[in-house]
Amino acid sequence: MKKIISILLILTQTSILFADTLTFNNGVTIEGKLVKYDEDYLIFKVDEESMKDIPNEAVIYIKGVIVDENQVVFNNKFVKNVTENNIIVANPAEERRNKTIKTILMLGCVGVGTAAVLMVLLVSSMLAGPGAW
Repeated sequence: MKKIISILLILTQTSILFADTLTFNNGVTIEGKLVKYDEDYLIFKVDEESMKDIPNEAVIYIKGVIVDENQVVFNNKFVKNVTENNIIVANPAEERRNKTIKTILMLGCVGVGTAAVLMVLLVSSMLAGPGAW
């Protein structure tokens, strides 16, 4: 009987070790298991107890995405990160930040390029004299 209890305790502890933690942007965390991670959404399996802590605005329905019992689809814009044993395995917040920085840099380059072309046109019209264009 003691062996059975010992084995059950070990199995229980092992399942806790492999639990993932999902942290929302508002600081709320839930325990579960990351099932799928996509650019726009993630699927997370949660237990009944964690269901009450889920922010309603973070839950989405995506046509064609099939989920099993206790699996929830979350919009990544509400998710800060997902960790497994304190190691980040999904980081939508960081990916959004990187995407924004790339967009700003790209728009900055376009602006600088446009300014350079306008400067060349202005200088060449000044050098050519009045009525040259």
